[in-house]
Amino acid sequence: MTNDSVRIERDFQVRFAHIDGARVIYYPRYLEIVADTFPEASMNCPPFDIVIRFMRSNRLGDTVKMVFEGNARHWSVSGGMGNPHFSIEVESATDTSFTANSIELASFNDDERQVAGWMCGPDSRLHLSRYYELISNAIEQWFENSLGMTFHELHIAQDIGIPTVQLNTRCLRLPLAGEAVSMGIRPISVGSSSLLLNSWLICNNEVLLETSQAIVFVRLHRSKIQKIRIPEALKQRMSSQLAARQPE
Repeated sequence: MTNDSVRIERDFQVRFAHIDGARVIYYPRYLEIVADTFPEASMNCPPFDIVIRFMRSNRLGDTVKMVFEGNARHWSVSGGMGNPHFSIEVESATDTSFTANSIELASFNDDERQVAGWMCGPDSRLHLSRYYELISNAIEQWFENSLGMTFHELHIAQDIGIPTVQLNTRCLRLPLAGEAVSMGIRPISVGSSSLLLNSWLICNNEVLLETSQAIVFVRLHRSKIQKIRIPEALKQRMSSQLAARQPE
């Protein structure tokens, strides 16, 4: 750490409002937990790069020990319960470029929507956690409208989860309340049980944020989560989009 860096340790207890249908923390909630627990962790000073990793799930009632290290320009927060469960690292971006022609690379674009005031922080800009919710919503639309499988069929009928294990995001600007935005998605690679997606937040034909997202397919159990193979029909549909939209 540099001379102006600090180290702070605080605990956090997982509440019912933080968990999803799989009874674990819905991953955008981690950004809100960190923002509430550590005011020192600035998330509204773009351009920046942020890397988020999820090693183990946190469940209702867990008491998570979190550690903040850094300063306003470069900081990290890690959390766990004996073993590491997640980490978030933010660093000011020196390269503010995005993938060339990234808007055209999308194999699916979701519906355009206005950024509502409740999605924003005190500065009237989109809160970073809400940005990741927009990604989740776009992925759900992609599954339903492009891959032919609803989340109800995936999660309820087939008892399959698709947790995110890593997010790499470059943020050029966070949109303001009232601005119209949409998400573009494109699969980058499809493995036997994992999927790599790129997504772009688009405003006025400009890419404001770009994210690479690693997802795994799992069978949901009350006591554990077991990695499984991607259903073959779903994998073929994803792969067809991958083959059809290679970058130049």
